[in-house]
Amino acid sequence: MLNRIIRRITNNFGLKILAVIFASVLWLVVVNIDDPNTTRTFSASVYIENSDYLSGLGKYYEVINNSNTVTFKVSGKRSYLERMSNADFRAVADLETIENLERVPIEIMVQRYSGSVTVINKTYYLELEVEDLISKPFMITVQTDGEVAERHALGETSASPTLLRVSGPASVVNTIDKAVATVDVEGMSQDVTDSVIPVLYDKEGNEVDTKELSYNIQNVMVSMQILDTKDVTLNFQTTGTLPDGYEYVGIEYKPQTVSVKGTAAVLNTVNSITVPREVLNLTDATGDIEKDVDISSYLPEGVSLVNSKDAKISVVVKVEKHERRKFEMPTANITVSNLPGRYDVKFSQETVKVEIEGLALELDVLDEKELTGSIDVSGMTEGEHTVNLDLNLDSKFKLVKNVTVTVEIVSAGSGSSSESDKNTSDNDANKDDSQKTDTKKPEE
Repeated sequence: MLNRIIRRITNNFGLKILAVIFASVLWLVVVNIDDPNTTRTFSASVYIENSDYLSGLGKYYEVINNSNTVTFKVSGKRSYLERMSNADFRAVADLETIENLERVPIEIMVQRYSGSVTVINKTYYLELEVEDLISKPFMITVQTDGEVAERHALGETSASPTLLRVSGPASVVNTIDKAVATVDVEGMSQDVTDSVIPVLYDKEGNEVDTKELSYNIQNVMVSMQILDTKDVTLNFQTTGTLPDGYEYVGIEYKPQTVSVKGTAAVLNTVNSITVPREVLNLTDATGDIEKDVDISSYLPEGVSLVNSKDAKISVVVKVEKHERRKFEMPTANITVSNLPGRYDVKFSQETVKVEIEGLALELDVLDEKELTGSIDVSGMTEGEHTVNLDLNLDSKFKLVKNVTVTVEIVSAGSGSSSESDKNTSDNDANKDDSQKTDTKKPEE
């Protein structure tokens, strides 16, 4: 029996071996035709390891060129590749392996069928833009939005804390010009306190994108004072001596009033702002003085201007030169003093010329027929005399030079003119040693 089996096995043994080999090859051919080796493309998001490595070096990085997603090819049997997806791969970039502060090698790991498929050998990189990481402090500026209630104004403002420290990439931090905390004061009539998130602006007034920045604080407390307002007048004084022949005639300025702010208790004591006389010195002035006066330093304590632009006041001090004009004064307007009753006075002419100095406008309205004066004839006897005339002038006029008149003293009742009759009557009123005089002299 055994021999029979052995004979059957060994009968045509070579052919049988050949048939086995042929079957194996045929099986391999069939398998390769049905499930061949192939390649397929996959992609994965890059996971960054040791992400704080660069920040520890004082650097900031940003992924560029969309390199945080990597696309790669995998080879293997089709049957395996068709059952795989992007989730079966993991792409990792370790920042500690960064090259030239520009790129980081990406390692692609197969999570499934790792023994049956292979990532085609190629080096992939995560591309970075690296710059310095800096920190800067910015003073917080307080601004308002809206208008306070009528007859009120903003007073002192404060923020706590006063500094905001901003950290981030130098290219962003260096664009920051200011940090602003804005408070809504629409219709407010009392002091305001509010918690505000500061906003960063560049030099052009554009808001800075803060997604890459960090701060030492998130909010600041802002306090804002709301004050009362009041309109007050201005009072300018002058000092100094003008040259002879010139006169100060007034002062013009605008605005005439300014609006100030302060607490109600302080404003109740303020009605005007006085500018000291030494600010407007007229010494040696021969014409108008024009000057811009900053009144802010002359405000009472606790008071400030509602609008700082009102601090500059345009002032014109008017200085005019005197004119000289000649007038014909009637001698009938001259009063004679100290004439004894036994005498009369006769004037040799009906008018006397006088030269008067003063402002043109004043001289224009001066009526020569209304001019008056007086003479003193004390101790004079009959005959012709030249007597000094005392002209009765208002203080705004000045007699240019002394004036004399010629008179004749005659015995009473000797046919003197009506003027002498008038003067004699005046003399009778001055008898009994009254010796009254009317000698108002012009201001020199």
